[in-house]
Amino acid sequence: MTPKDVIAANLRMLRELRTRLGQLELAQRVGVSRRTIARLENAEVADPGIEQVQSLAAALGVTPHMLTTMELEPITIPVPEDVKRRLASEDGAELVEQVIRFVQSQARN
Repeated sequence: MTPKDVIAANLRMLRELRTRLGQLELAQRVGVSRRTIARLENAEVADPGIEQVQSLAAALGVTPHMLTTMELEPITIPVPEDVKRRLASEDGAELVEQVIRFVQSQARN
């Protein structure tokens, strides 16, 4: 997948599944048009720019690295309530990325 394809797939999935935002609401949070969000989700924007990626990631509660480089897949697993709260907190995205890095490092060993 190309970087713009990864962003397109992740953006749509995160917007719909994680934050349950419509295109217009996400656009308003980021300060762009709904059309820009649609173009990003359709991989019609070759390079959205670092500021826009950072704004999108913040609005979706993930890190820019997760939005732009990882092919994300949605899963549903039961977790304790305190873990759910921690994942939904401001540092939740970084926590998820740390877990991903740990699992990937274990797979290499």
